[in-house]
Amino acid sequence: MNWRPAVRIDRCVCQRLLFAQLLPVARANGWTLQAIMDETGCGDQCGMCRPYLRAMLADGTTVFGEILEDVAADVVALGDEVA
Repeated sequence: MNWRPAVRIDRCVCQRLLFAQLLPVARANGWTLQAIMDETGCGDQCGMCRPYLRAMLADGTTVFGEILEDVAADVVALGDEVA
């Protein structure tokens, strides 16, 4: 039996900001990922939320039930592009 715990990723843990709170502000202001990082600090510390912020901006998702594959790459590549 391959039991795995449920995953619920819905916030930037460093800034304690829910993606659902951030999305309307980002859309209203036309923010890119870099703007979110500059204005809120989300994605600018540990980097774990960057892939989720990218997905949020792309399709409006604010709650994720899986760990996105590029999380590890973002964390390892501290100087990655934030496009």
